[in-house]
Amino acid sequence: MNRDEPAQHPPNPVAERREVMCALRDGTRLRTVLLVPHGSGPWPALLTRHPYDVTGDEDAGLLDVRRLVAAGYLVALQDVRGRHGSEGVFDPIVQEEADGADAVAWLAALPECTGSVGMWGASYASETQFSALLGGAPALRAIAPALSPAMSAFDGFRFRGGVPEIGSTLAWSHYAIAPDLMTRIGSAAEREAERKRWEATERAIANGDAFRAGALQAPADAEAIVVWGLDRLREPFESAQHRAGKIAGRIEAIDVPVLLVGGWFDVFLGSTLEIYRRLLRRAKDTGAPAPRLLVGPWSHDNMSGRTAGVDFGPGSSVDDLGGGVDLTAYHVRWFDAALRAGAADTPPVRVFVTGSNRWVTSDEFPPPGTRTLPLYLSAGGSLTAGPPEPGERRLISDPASPVPTRGGAVLLFAPYESGPADQAPVERRQDVVSWRTEPLGEELTVMGPVGAVVHLTTTGTDADVVVRLCDEHPDGRSLVVADGVQRGSARLVDPVTGRGARRPVEPGRNQEFAVDLWSTAHTFLPGHRVRVDIAPSSSPRWDIGRNVFEPAGGSAEPTVAHCTVRHGPAHPSRLVLRVVATQQR
Repeated sequence: MNRDEPAQHPPNPVAERREVMCALRDGTRLRTVLLVPHGSGPWPALLTRHPYDVTGDEDAGLLDVRRLVAAGYLVALQDVRGRHGSEGVFDPIVQEEADGADAVAWLAALPECTGSVGMWGASYASETQFSALLGGAPALRAIAPALSPAMSAFDGFRFRGGVPEIGSTLAWSHYAIAPDLMTRIGSAAEREAERKRWEATERAIANGDAFRAGALQAPADAEAIVVWGLDRLREPFESAQHRAGKIAGRIEAIDVPVLLVGGWFDVFLGSTLEIYRRLLRRAKDTGAPAPRLLVGPWSHDNMSGRTAGVDFGPGSSVDDLGGGVDLTAYHVRWFDAALRAGAADTPPVRVFVTGSNRWVTSDEFPPPGTRTLPLYLSAGGSLTAGPPEPGERRLISDPASPVPTRGGAVLLFAPYESGPADQAPVERRQDVVSWRTEPLGEELTVMGPVGAVVHLTTTGTDADVVVRLCDEHPDGRSLVVADGVQRGSARLVDPVTGRGARRPVEPGRNQEFAVDLWSTAHTFLPGHRVRVDIAPSSSPRWDIGRNVFEPAGGSAEPTVAHCTVRHGPAHPSRLVLRVVATQQR
């Protein structure tokens, strides 16, 4: 090209950008950016709603909104109530059912819209999609929730295995929400007081006081939204607050096509997959639309295909899903099928297999033909498919010296990174015990749910059991693949609904802990070992247990507990995998 010639740019697919206000039933107005295509219309509309300033989505959102417009969609980006350009007071999650239904109805009634609306978005923007359906939105014909916590409060959102998710609660409320809320305070004096409370939280996160043992019971000198988040963690499991906006028990309201996007290292992987399982079961039982599922090697805030020092190779990012397709193109194909009766050319399930670093497709997840493989904890730290030899391993649970979080499916603050981080530094601790297989002679591909059963005794009246599945490389690196936690007092509590009685652990008596490590798709290569670690804590990810049973609202001093993990025929502690048959790999 001649340097004197002007650079050639593709024409802007957006004919008109409007910043308008959407009026809700109570008169509150929400800032909405409308991106209108060229042509006469009308067009089906695609809507995203979240609390993170939607103007950022115009250039750096989950999807390329200009390409959505170019594909012939009216695009609407909306700040939720009480955030950024919208009016009102922010009441997280609770407000979104009525507001979401109103927003969809308003958008569908615009003359530029055909009356048919789809929604997309990740995290909170996935919750607003389900909430709109729960609130009653007949014009909403398809949703594409990504990295979604919408299933329940008990499977990675506020709790997991009965343990409060204190780390992600602090990360979200303090860093993602508080700054804008402070700017909305009218009184300069109160705004300054709230800023000082924000700084106090910042100091407490930096020095560890924010998540030390007992922090949830201590008065919080924190900004309002952080206190709100910690208050939710203090509430009993049966609180109605935990059901707000969640679809557990209301799955029949999700009566439109759904495309679910997840990440193997996302803090809401468990919720995303549980939504998928329940929608698939309902589809088989009733003929309702079957969900579609896409899961990549991604975390909640990193979908590049490179995290925790691991590069999963070409075709592993949302910008390149392989085969010349990226996440935007994937969504356009799916919305064309769902809203325009186009060809359904996206596979029902597409997941990335880490380790071998490849995409696989199937009709459902886990794919048909997988089999259960139990690996038993055995003598000498061995992990074996054969009969286990009896024995025991001891560790001390000291709330004053918790095991530090290192990678995994987390949503935290610096320096804690998500992903397949090397566990070798924490595996050297005296309170972490490990078992591993012999080096593998051939590939072993795990695809589906991962669980563990741990037989444990403790001197305390409560105990937390953290289990990690790791891929031990020949060079000694031990990369986390999946993990989970279970608090002994919540062992009878349903992990999705939160129903069930909390009971103390009986000191000195063997207890069977069933630990859900969610799911994975991972290939252990020849020469690698399957490794399982057991620890009493992972901080700041999860609330540090105090080894003392506490009824709801109670408070007790932390105590050191001596724990024993037992294995053998009488105490079959084991890792339970779903593996792919050799011919399927």
